[in-house]
Amino acid sequence: MNLDGLRPWAGLAGGSPETAGVVVAGIAYDGSAVYRKGAAQAPQRIRSLSAAIPPVTEDGRLLTGLQVADLGDLDPGTDIEAGWSTVADRLSHIPPAAFLTVLGGDHCTFISTLAAQVKRHPGLAVLWVDAHPDLCDFSRGGRWTCGCALRRALDVSGLDPGRVVIAGGRDYDPEELDFIAANGMLLVSAQELAHEPVRAAVRIGDRLAGQKVHVSFDIDALDPAFAPGTEIPSSGGLSTRQALDLLAVATERATLVGLDIVEVSPPFDHGDITTFAALKLIFEVWGMAGYGKR
Repeated sequence: MNLDGLRPWAGLAGGSPETAGVVVAGIAYDGSAVYRKGAAQAPQRIRSLSAAIPPVTEDGRLLTGLQVADLGDLDPGTDIEAGWSTVADRLSHIPPAAFLTVLGGDHCTFISTLAAQVKRHPGLAVLWVDAHPDLCDFSRGGRWTCGCALRRALDVSGLDPGRVVIAGGRDYDPEELDFIAANGMLLVSAQELAHEPVRAAVRIGDRLAGQKVHVSFDIDALDPAFAPGTEIPSSGGLSTRQALDLLAVATERATLVGLDIVEVSPPFDHGDITTFAALKLIFEVWGMAGYGKR
């Protein structure tokens, strides 16, 4: 793709973290992936192709007044267990007024993101959009693997599990369902979202209403037809259209304060379909967060 003369982030890149409306940071780490690695390449690919996106949301809201400060990639080292806190500390110093957008990386990068967001926005809630809850205490050979991402993030951040809503789930370990039930977490499956999309999204919105919300979006929440480039493709997922509608309805009565997009894996993508799906979600969520103007 010829991007000559185009600037990243739809030409919105510029400003400092102290003044920008949106602050972007990458975490180019996939050391917790146990199936197909490659997500560490996602931040740079997403950044590069962001230049091809127009600064307008799909409902015609202009993002042209938005400044996007990109910190580049933050390095947790080769072991997220040892390195998550270094990245979390850097993210936690971003002014709370800025909308934090993190580019993973595998989903264990969320450990750093949540730890920072809890400091920036005490009492926040999380909308976890993912085919998998990632709530195992031990999974696929360790406690810091992809199947444990949300469990470890809750441990290190101290966030009450009841403040997490899981949407789009369709692959579970029995342990995860037990944890969800024991902690009063809301799980809205991909099946429920497909059969009763409005009712399911409103149900999520009721739980999130009036709260500051961070959205953690694993691209495998989308069906592999819409996002083939990911670590663990899971059939029966959402279309990109369903995901956008879900996010709009589920967060319309909340205050969006952050987004992370994870598990985009360029080596397994086809024609950048998955990367462009991630970019569509990013720009539309910025509009949902109130940065678009008619």
